[in-house]
Amino acid sequence: MNDTGNYYVLQHLVLITGLTDRTLRSYISAGLLQGEKINGLWHFTPEQVENFLRHPAVRPSILTKNNSIVYDFLADGHKAAPEACVILDIPDADKKVVAKFFCDCINRSSSRGLRFSFDGVPAASRVILKGEAAEVLRLMNAYHRQFPTEE
Repeated sequence: MNDTGNYYVLQHLVLITGLTDRTLRSYISAGLLQGEKINGLWHFTPEQVENFLRHPAVRPSILTKNNSIVYDFLADGHKAAPEACVILDIPDADKKVVAKFFCDCINRSSSRGLRFSFDGVPAASRVILKGEAAEVLRLMNAYHRQFPTEE
């Protein structure tokens, strides 16, 4: 992925929200998601993304997508391979740094079955990862190596 600096691109928002590209473009057309088109790509500042994620018309859709990741994992009783679903709350973390870390790792990954959601809950960053157990664990370990916690 190209370096987008301090901006998010549409694909980042697809990963973060769980919403489709088409749905996000509809929100842009409706004016609920503000951004700037640069060289044919939509770019969004962290503030624009935060405003979008908190918008009362959008928030229920994002929460539904977040909840569906966990519900789908629990409801599927016939998995073909080992899977994991992790909800990670990271208190006092910089939400932009956490979101960018996971977006970048997932974009570099070859895993196709990985589902990801990010939400900034009060005083924490919440990450939901679901997919092949080894891939979920790899991402969790990569985060822990990059941002070790004091024990």
